[in-house]
Amino acid sequence: MDSAVKPPEAPGRSGGGSRLDAADSSRLHQVLRISIALTLAAGLFHLLNLVGSGRGGFGPALITPFRFTFAVSWLLLITGWMLEWRRLRTGGSGSHPGGSALPRIDRTDALIAGFVAVFLLRGALTPETFSITLNWAVTGAGMFFLVRFGTRSAADVRFMLLALVGSSLVLAIYGLGEYALKANPLFDSIQVEAIGIDKRIAASDQFYRIRTLVGHPGFAGAILLGAMPLTFLVFWRRRLLLAASLVCLSAGIFLSFSRGSWLIAVLVLFPVALIWSRSWVRRNLKWLVPAALIPAAIIAFDYFSREEVSANLGEVIREKGLHWTLGKDGPIRLTSGESYGVQPYNKFVYFDVADDFHRGGDDGPVTIVVHFFDRGMGALRIEYDSMTEGSGGGQGANKPTPSINKTNSHTWSTVAFYIRDPRFEGRLNYGADFRVVDDDSLMTLDEVVVQKGRLKLPGVVAQQWSSRAASMNTRAEFLPLTRDVLAEDPLGVGLFNTPGTEHHAVDSLPLTWMMEFGWPGLLLILGLVALIVRECWFAWKQPREPAVVLLLSLVLILLHGGHLMILYDKPSLVLAAGVAALYADIRPWRRGGAAIRVSNQDCMV
Repeated sequence: MDSAVKPPEAPGRSGGGSRLDAADSSRLHQVLRISIALTLAAGLFHLLNLVGSGRGGFGPALITPFRFTFAVSWLLLITGWMLEWRRLRTGGSGSHPGGSALPRIDRTDALIAGFVAVFLLRGALTPETFSITLNWAVTGAGMFFLVRFGTRSAADVRFMLLALVGSSLVLAIYGLGEYALKANPLFDSIQVEAIGIDKRIAASDQFYRIRTLVGHPGFAGAILLGAMPLTFLVFWRRRLLLAASLVCLSAGIFLSFSRGSWLIAVLVLFPVALIWSRSWVRRNLKWLVPAALIPAAIIAFDYFSREEVSANLGEVIREKGLHWTLGKDGPIRLTSGESYGVQPYNKFVYFDVADDFHRGGDDGPVTIVVHFFDRGMGALRIEYDSMTEGSGGGQGANKPTPSINKTNSHTWSTVAFYIRDPRFEGRLNYGADFRVVDDDSLMTLDEVVVQKGRLKLPGVVAQQWSSRAASMNTRAEFLPLTRDVLAEDPLGVGLFNTPGTEHHAVDSLPLTWMMEFGWPGLLLILGLVALIVRECWFAWKQPREPAVVLLLSLVLILLHGGHLMILYDKPSLVLAAGVAALYADIRPWRRGGAAIRVSNQDCMV
């Protein structure tokens, strides 16, 4: 599969066939091409459509950068069709195959149009959410047909791929800056409440998840993951640029802390990338091994040399430099039920740090990691003996950290509190250095760890992973609900009307479709799976084609949708629609051949 992304040695381009041979010579088409690229970028940069400065009224309509560029692109496309039709009527030569001024509709277009029709028909039966349904249908189908009909030559394909890759790199670079600042300034003027702020961020800047310009960490990870195969294809000639781009995208995926993106990258993308580049890997193995082992060894040494004390309060109590205190307003011991550990009797669980580990202000900042069973909806925080003035008596005797809100998920969760000014001289009740505070006294405390400085990288990964351990359990809990909905509503509950959740959909595309469409939704899912398997079979038989790379990008996005409502988010929908349109144009196993014949060289810069 090397040549799926590696160009032949012979120079020149072999993408001679095109939907419109004279497209590059048309100034109108050049403007259209730029307009479509800006529309793709505006769709991916979703936060720019939500901030106050990016939204304006035009009569009853709301104008955003995406809607504006979308409308302009369609206007340019329709204008081009009209000029071509007029040229044909006046005796000019036809631009499209078969002498038609308008594009021909093939099976792929009919399939997309049929799917949108079903989507709108079911949405019309739910009037209260039909406007949202219409918006999403216009966005998805509109972007697909805009890219499909606006792309007419191999040069157009390369331009659109470069626009998608360039936009994804902007998202990654913005995300890196966002993580360095631990803030996203665009959130200060967001006009909707759907994109909330993770309360854990306020408690510990080490647990920050980048949202970049997409708006949600999981969707940001999915978009950067889907852009990776396209980056291989576009930048394969430019090895340094390719390496730098992959580093940026990989860092963005990592900092999104999207477990789905991590798993798909490791299980799907990484093995495929090794197969594609196996010749290059063999030639440079002597450099790649040290390049991977040296930073891994440094990270491992830094992690295992960390200084920390801990108290495990599970079924067997284990204290290592951290002692928990049973006071009148302290905890009670739980040894049965759904969790083992300590539950606060009156909000507080007290802890005393060993003096030889940390005492006084000269020992520097610490991070306190709390592993707890999430029960109740109250706030959780740390109050500690501080060097600075606090809210209680004395000089910072019980200074509070920012709080995080529990979610009553009845699962184990983790939060870390970064403390810059600990004193730890035992000035709290019972001579304690700090106390864990649970406002409704319903959580169960399993383990508390105090580490000097910030968490080490492996610790951040482990804590981020465990803090979201409930995500798969939450989705599994919706399986009985899905079964009940199918039994009670064979045609579903309607688009964007999913029960059992505060959002408009379950965080799983298959479960959402089954509840919204009913049994037809299950058929849609099975049909989509069959279509993907069919296309992958054709791609397997012709692995050298660039269309294989685009198909891989689509598969990565849809796999992510298996546990995240990926197509219900505008940036993900725009990316999927754009890649699908390009794939439909260049797939060589299409009946009659590809609408646009391209080689690997045609796609690369």
